[in-house]
Amino acid sequence: MALYKYRGYDSRGNLIDGLVEAQDKREALKSLQQKSILPFEIEESRKRRRLTIRRTVDRGYLFFQLGVMLRCGLPLTRALEISARQSSNRSIAWVLTEIKDDVTKGIRFSEALSRFPRFFSTVYVNMVRVAEATGGLVELLLSIAEYEERKRQQESKLKSALSYPLVVALIGSGVVGFLLMYVMPRMIRIFRTVKVELPLITRVLVASGEFLRRYGIFIALLIGLLTVALYRNYRAEGKLKSIIDRWLLRIPLYRKAIMVRFSELLSFQLKEGIPLVVALQGCKGAVTNIHFQKEIERIAAEVQKGRSLSDVIRNSTMFDDMFKATVVTGESTGELKEFLLRVAHFMRRDVERLTSRIVSMAEPVLILLLGAVVGFIVLSIMMPIFELNQMVR
Repeated sequence: MALYKYRGYDSRGNLIDGLVEAQDKREALKSLQQKSILPFEIEESRKRRRLTIRRTVDRGYLFFQLGVMLRCGLPLTRALEISARQSSNRSIAWVLTEIKDDVTKGIRFSEALSRFPRFFSTVYVNMVRVAEATGGLVELLLSIAEYEERKRQQESKLKSALSYPLVVALIGSGVVGFLLMYVMPRMIRIFRTVKVELPLITRVLVASGEFLRRYGIFIALLIGLLTVALYRNYRAEGKLKSIIDRWLLRIPLYRKAIMVRFSELLSFQLKEGIPLVVALQGCKGAVTNIHFQKEIERIAAEVQKGRSLSDVIRNSTMFDDMFKATVVTGESTGELKEFLLRVAHFMRRDVERLTSRIVSMAEPVLILLLGAVVGFIVLSIMMPIFELNQMVR
């Protein structure tokens, strides 16, 4: 799907302009004609508006806002219109206006959402489709808002935990670079004027500082270009991503974190009435590890053939024994979604505890490492000074 900018006249003869999402220009023209718009100019928009939507919009707040207005008795079209008007993001305001126009013309809300897959995931579209059939749209929107808020808080905790070690590492690198590139050369000039023989560690640091001053910019550029190239290859899901994802799955903490996300989303979908096979397929987008995604596809395919979930995952190497036992118990008692939610809560606490422990251990290690490096540099400066004092005496 692409965005097309247009200018034209509406049914009243007013000059208007805007954006329309379509596969090609012909489909864009057809969509505008259905809205009684006569365009005289249509061209593809080169701005990546959908990427902006995904990065800057709080989907949890949006679903909460719509759910509250529907619970207060407002029609869906009116709720969408108010949300579009109050949004400070022009892109999401346009998306909500398009959805409102579709709903006004009799198109189902779920079908209107499905036009924007990069913002409204297939999981949420399927949930809305089921809620429309059962009449539980308000409760669903509020449940999605709660789920999004809980996920945002978990991500915020992780970012906060990792921010301090990252800041310490950056400050330490800056201090070491300053000492090597600016302090050391000035001290060396003083030592050379009095012809003091420099110790080995001082000569090594002097050579390191000279190397950084001469080639530091080129090394930084090379590392930056290499990082960008590797990142693009990883995002393109090439061989590099397959290797890295396979290696990450060997880390118990990473694998447990994936199972937490999988269990929570699977339980949430089952709770909202999504069939097990569809829910499993929807969980594929919850993780980015391609090997785990393939395992989910395999499980969904086997369950679709009539096998039970516990029987399929029994021989899977992606899940630990506790998760397998939970699925077996949940299926046997008919309370799979409740048991999945419980095991997700237990594993999430375990992940948070292990993460906080690792971060708390990393902080003093980084500080000690920084102190050792700075102390080594200071020692390399002080040793020639001690020798100079001996010469003076």
